Amino acid sequence: MRPLRKLAIGAAVLVAVLLLLLVALPLLFHDRIAARVQAEIAESVNARVHWGSVGLSLLRDFPNVTLRLDDLAVTGVDRFDGDTLVAARQLRVVLDLRSVLANLRRGEPIVVRELSVARPVARLLVLEDGTANWDIVREPSAAGADTGRAVAVSLRELTLRDGDVRYDDRQSKLAAGLDGLELALNGDFTRERFDLGTRVHADAVSLRLAGLPYLDRVALELDTDVQADMRARRFTFGDDRVRLNDLVLAFAGTVGLGDERTMLDLTFSTPSTDFADILSLVPALYGEDFERLQTSGRMSVSGRVQGAYGPDAFPALAVRARVQDGAFRDPDLPLPARDIALDLSLDNPGGDVDSTVVRLQRFHAVLGGRPIDARLVVRTPVSDPEVELRLRGAVDLADLRRTIELEGVDELAGLVAADVALHTRQSWVDEARYDRIAASGTVDLSRVALRADSLPHPVAVDTARLRFTPSRVELATLAARVGRSDVRATGSADNLIGFVLRDEELRGQATLASRLVDLDEWRPEDDSSEVIPVPPNVDLTLRATVDRIRFGTLEFTEASGGLRVKDRRVTLDDFRVRTLGGAVVASGTYETTVAARPTFDLDVRVDSVDIPTAFASLVTVQRLAPVARYARGRVSATLDVAGALDETMTPRFDVLTGQGAFQAARVAIEGFPALVRLADVLHIEQLRNPTLQALQASFRIEDGRVRVQPFDVHAGALALTVAGSHGVDQTLDYQLTLTAPTSLLGARASEAITSLAARAGRAGLQLDSATVVSVGVDVTGTVADPTVRPSFGGTAGSLREGVQRAVQAEVESRVADARQRADSAAEAARSRARAEAARLLAEAEERAATIRREADSLAARVRREGDQKADALVAQAKSPVARIAAQAAADRLRREADAQADRIVQEAGARADALVEEARRRGDALVPPGA
Repeated sequence: MRPLRKLAIGAAVLVAVLLLLLVALPLLFHDRIAARVQAEIAESVNARVHWGSVGLSLLRDFPNVTLRLDDLAVTGVDRFDGDTLVAARQLRVVLDLRSVLANLRRGEPIVVRELSVARPVARLLVLEDGTANWDIVREPSAAGADTGRAVAVSLRELTLRDGDVRYDDRQSKLAAGLDGLELALNGDFTRERFDLGTRVHADAVSLRLAGLPYLDRVALELDTDVQADMRARRFTFGDDRVRLNDLVLAFAGTVGLGDERTMLDLTFSTPSTDFADILSLVPALYGEDFERLQTSGRMSVSGRVQGAYGPDAFPALAVRARVQDGAFRDPDLPLPARDIALDLSLDNPGGDVDSTVVRLQRFHAVLGGRPIDARLVVRTPVSDPEVELRLRGAVDLADLRRTIELEGVDELAGLVAADVALHTRQSWVDEARYDRIAASGTVDLSRVALRADSLPHPVAVDTARLRFTPSRVELATLAARVGRSDVRATGSADNLIGFVLRDEELRGQATLASRLVDLDEWRPEDDSSEVIPVPPNVDLTLRATVDRIRFGTLEFTEASGGLRVKDRRVTLDDFRVRTLGGAVVASGTYETTVAARPTFDLDVRVDSVDIPTAFASLVTVQRLAPVARYARGRVSATLDVAGALDETMTPRFDVLTGQGAFQAARVAIEGFPALVRLADVLHIEQLRNPTLQALQASFRIEDGRVRVQPFDVHAGALALTVAGSHGVDQTLDYQLTLTAPTSLLGARASEAITSLAARAGRAGLQLDSATVVSVGVDVTGTVADPTVRPSFGGTAGSLREGVQRAVQAEVESRVADARQRADSAAEAARSRARAEAARLLAEAEERAATIRREADSLAARVRREGDQKADALVAQAKSPVARIAAQAAADRLRREADAQADRIVQEAGARADALVEEARRRGDALVPPGA
């Protein structure tokens, strides 16, 4: 037993040593291997490569070495400086142990057995000149060529998990994306020819060519064995299949990898002819309940891709998709979509992606009892897209909801009818050659109602009509409601095609009218707010008239004025409202050039507004005029102010700048702490709750303070001279001079003033011989907790002076009252005149819109009858000669019908314009000049 025991102990020690080595060796060589990998990467690629941490293990894949890089990122240099090319949460590489040791001793190649990448992200970009951001491999140096390869690949397995890949070829205008990518490649890469097992899954695949979407977030499944010829760099597919949602495509052919080009020779087709398969590619229908759809009809998809793809090459391709007699129905809904037909082709003879032609020869579907027909042709999609589009049909939105399950939609009704034709090139739009653009047609909405979870308020469109011309889109009429707010509008927009296709400036003008705009409906429930951005590439001019606007405790009436949106700036032009018991006129700008820091510059005129209401409703008044909390009366003011807003759309008072003036005939001050304390110190009760008369002053706003210029004001027989400043932080720094007749001073007031005179070096003052006494006062502290420091100013020697001052104050008060009553009466008359003028104009515009609608309806009927007569004439012709003659006659009938319809529309437009102009003239006559 003794030898066996020794043997067991020796074996245990050996195992322990081996385990210790397996644990210790990675620790010993960890830094050398990491440094070697970093050096090899630096010599091999022209990019910045970095990672968060490195792990090395001999136990995980014994007897091989496992190298783990966490938080790996590869970023570009030069033209792609700072752009991420590839990133991964973790990269795991299994290395042959013997090759690692040989590399450390003699510099022999490291052999890679397995590569696994967790959560890879790739952003592949080709610029307009063909430069690719993944072209980062350095050319081997002469010295490097002599020493042989530092890394050899003997892969058995490559896996990617939860990948996110984006490909953007701006030269070919080809863009693709894969979300949730899972990839597994298995094969013996040490052999020249082997079977490569390929498993691919993607949650969502998207593909766009020249801006047109061909796949939109489609699920992908591919499971195939590829014959790989590594010497020839050719991969051959047999009868393999790929699944796109429910559509299965059988494909076969070869893919050859070259240095500059990829050679493609692939064919594909659909084994199944079930319409449901191609229907699964429609995002609005494909979902969890797709299997429940009842479908019928036939479809087919086939195509071939053959030729070279590379920086200067594009393969020939031909793709066909057809649908016949298609129909589908949700078993929980009453209406099917039926008579669905589609004939789509995609062709390119090869050589250049710009030679691609997309033809939607026919699309037809029936919802309810209303058909929809469309045709589309797109040529030269890269260099100068040429688009031909024709759309005709109508959709009853209630039928749409009875056909397709619209999640989150509580109400949908109304009719949308379109008859639109367009033929244009992008260059015609760029060069504003509208004479070459063929655009015509109308889109009409009537009795549309929409309530949905995604909308904060119900939307109702009573009527709307869009007319399309080559240069503009005209909003002939709009009458709609959003929540409790309503709008009536007409207008036009220029360069709509350039705005949609190339983000060019959209120019337009509109006239808006509303009975009520309720802004409270758009306020967040938590009373939070955020910056309201002004959109770019818009030049829009509006003239608006609103009877009533609600916003919190504020209510505005008789709002009218101009508004222009341009260069991320909103400009108000003489915008007038009645609010706070008076009138407000505002002009100025609101700008969001820097989205996070909106700025404004306003010129505001306020006429006879109620002070308590203004203080309770406006935070600006609370911060800039805190004394308004204690004031009762009406005030008029002018304010020219500029500054910035914070993220809650509140002015940043610390950077506010401006100037202004205010005036009031009579203001009662009740409980203002500074005056209350002054009354306590001087024992003059008239100061506790004074009524100020003929108040008029000017001020500046700077450095977070309102600096008031010296002004005089009277409170009965008392006179005050005021100067100083207060801050938006409610601090005070004022100097007052109080002048009071001695006849108003009681015993306690006389004692207080005598005490002040004694401290001023006027001991023995006899107030009986003076008629007026003057006291200086310094007011500091805060509005709520002021500090009052009076000092003796002097006396006046004449009773006449005191009487004259009192009489003058009373006269000024009476004159101010008379002026205010006269101004109020005049303003009321002007308001009634403006209201009557607005009513006349609104009635005229409504009647004009009715005339235009009736003319459009009559013109459409004339054109329709002309088409019917022309079609009947052609149908009756039997022989070829008769058909030629009939066709000529039919064309003439159509032209005559179009001419008659145009005359109807033009005459109606002229009558409508004359009606509106006459109403505007009558309204102008009612309103006095300057009102």
